[in-house]
Parts: sequence; C-alpha cells; structure tokens
Amino acid sequence: MGEPALYRELAPYYDRLYRGKDYAGEARELLARARRLLKHRPRSLLDVACGTGRHLAEFRRAVPDVAGVDLSPAMLRVARRSLGAGLPLQPGDLRTFDLGRTFEVITCLFSAFGYLATPRDRDRAMARIYAHLVPGGVAMVEGWILPDRWKGRHCTLLTYDGPEVKIARMSESRRSGERSTIEMRYLVGVPNRGMREYSERHENRLLPPGEVLRSFRSAGFEARADLRGRYRDRGLYIGVRPRGMA
Repeated sequence: MGEPALYRELAPYYDRLYRGKDYAGEARELLARARRLLKHRPRSLLDVACGTGRHLAEFRRAVPDVAGVDLSPAMLRVARRSLGAGLPLQPGDLRTFDLGRTFEVITCLFSAFGYLATPRDRDRAMARIYAHLVPGGVAMVEGWILPDRWKGRHCTLLTYDGPEVKIARMSESRRSGERSTIEMRYLVGVPNRGMREYSERHENRLLPPGEVLRSFRSAGFEARADLRGRYRDRGLYIGVRPRGMA
C-alpha cells in the first residue's frame, strides 16, 4: 500500500491531529535520563524518524547541537518550515542512514521502530544507531505496543476542528499473532477547496521486550527496558555504547 497518507498528503496536518501529545514533557524526561547516564548535559543529539520535528523543537532548547533524520520528504518539509534552516535535517532510512558523524544521544520515538518488520531490519537499524554514537553515548528507542498491553479489536475517532481545516479520522485496530493492523479513513475539508477522503493501513510488530533488547545487544549495546510511567504500554529501550569500543 506504500507510505501512509499521514506521511505524504496529510503531513501538513499531522501536528494538528497530535496536538495533545506531550512533546515537551517527553523531551524533558528523556534528556534527564540521558544526563544521568552521560554524567553531563548532552551536547549533541540526533532524532531518527524525526517526523515534523516536534521533539527536536524541544530538544534544541537544552542541547546546542541537534539534528534529525526521516524517511518521508513531506514530513521533513514540514519540519524545515517550523525549525528553520539552521537545524540539519536529512532524508534517511532507519536501516541504512549514514551522516558521517557521531552524537552523544540518539532518540527514535513515537514507535517508529515498530514498523521494522523483521529481526534483520531491527538489527540493521540498531547497528546504524550504534555507529552514530560516541563511546558512552546513549540511545533511547520507544517501542510499539507490548503484546500484553494490546486492547484487542477496537475503533477510535479523532477529530480536529480549526478555521483552516476540518479533519475526522476513524481507525479500526486488530491483531493477528504478533502483528497489529490499523486501518484508517480520513475525511479532510478545507474552506473553498472542498473535501477529500484518504485511507491507509499501518502494520506493526507486537514485540516482547526481550526481542527488542536482542537487537540492541546484537549491535553491541548495554541495554535495558523501562516499562513504567508514560512508557508502560510501549516500552522505552535504553542502550549505552560501551566506552573503549571501536
């Protein structure tokens, strides 16, 4: 089915749909974790699968050197408009990106990791993250929904009612084994331009924490999973690249 409409035609509306997400709170928490592990304030950070750059906007308040990578050109266009030309943003695939430099912290958030369908894909992604970290650097990856936290088959409705656009999104979620499927239907109305309909399908893997940690450790990380607080349903996986490792 290709790249979801949310990351193409609907990219300009993405932040309206997720206006309730606590980007600022998440960024503060992640930076506090990174500081404890680094023993100093992070000086550089890369957000992989950065989307429209909302986390990056918060990270750069505290980190002097930040950058982003994303697979979607449409999402990067939105990020560039909001973040300005001074923040480096590069197109790239989680499994193959190569920026030619390293960072003290790398994040991969909002469950982008869950789109990696096979162990090989997950191993390749973690190897690239490892390669972009300094020795002692910290990787923090938000997983997709844990198998025992999945709610079963259900429908949800999300709406946005603004003067510039009206959006209604109906989603149906279901599960087959370790695979979750979410079918989405959008109705988007723009004043003086009429209404359009979009549909998309998201498939993610419902992975137990041990499977995600296996990919971390395969890459060389010392890693653990945090399944508490805001990450109790999806998990936050934290890896440290050992010092003295080439």
